[in-house]
Amino acid sequence: MGVGLGFLFISLFCCFVFVSVYVGVVVGVSLLRNAVDRGVVRDAVVVRALGGDVVADRELGRLGLGSSLSRSLLGFACGDVEGCCAELGTIAGLRRLVGGVFRVELFYTDTKASWLCAMTIAECLNRGVLPSVEVVGSVQVPLFGGSDVEGGLVSFVNVVGRRLFSAVSGGLDAYMVVTGGAKVEAILASMVAWLVGARPVYRVEGGPVVILPRLPITLDREFVGGLCELARGGSVSDGLVREFVRLGFVVERGGRYVVPRWVVELLRVRGLC
Repeated sequence: MGVGLGFLFISLFCCFVFVSVYVGVVVGVSLLRNAVDRGVVRDAVVVRALGGDVVADRELGRLGLGSSLSRSLLGFACGDVEGCCAELGTIAGLRRLVGGVFRVELFYTDTKASWLCAMTIAECLNRGVLPSVEVVGSVQVPLFGGSDVEGGLVSFVNVVGRRLFSAVSGGLDAYMVVTGGAKVEAILASMVAWLVGARPVYRVEGGPVVILPRLPITLDREFVGGLCELARGGSVSDGLVREFVRLGFVVERGGRYVVPRWVVELLRVRGLC
């Protein structure tokens, strides 16, 4: 009996430790903001970039990795994993709560500030500051670089959604870190996570990590069918259109009702449209 229980314990322990866990992370600019606030980074170009100066943001890209700025930022991040930024702090908190080997994928926007933060976080994790954490990718998602805001949302849902869905479909436990501020990409990432069966993760500032539940979302077949038909340019009943409008799935443009492209992409991620 003792041997059997011991074998069971070892088996469970091995499964807990070595199972792969997918962790998607939406990367903001909290690393840069905190570095400036704490006096670690004093470069004027960083302050201007964080203030929305497009020219200064491009300059961050030209400075590149390996500059004195990036070295200071890397030292700050690796030296204070818990407190340097929202992203690393949340991964560290999740690491204590969830077993297995973390396969981390970082999603950053088309600003150089977000890119610099993502590259710094990736390098820090690759140095082994947290146990059993592997960075499997850093993906740019165009969101703010052009005038087509809706196109940016489509791109974000497509990239993040397909990766999350692939992880969940592959049997991995999946989490989506959305701590990096109340921004549209964090909200969309949460929606995608719930739709494909992953769990959003948020860290309360100065507090604990909160793992939100996996919601068993099932969309009504008639509802989805009507929405997809309308997106293709077909016709649906007036009552269904009114319901779509009421719920925010459809908007009025130029005297006609249309389904925003990012909504269509959200449904396509699940293979619904």
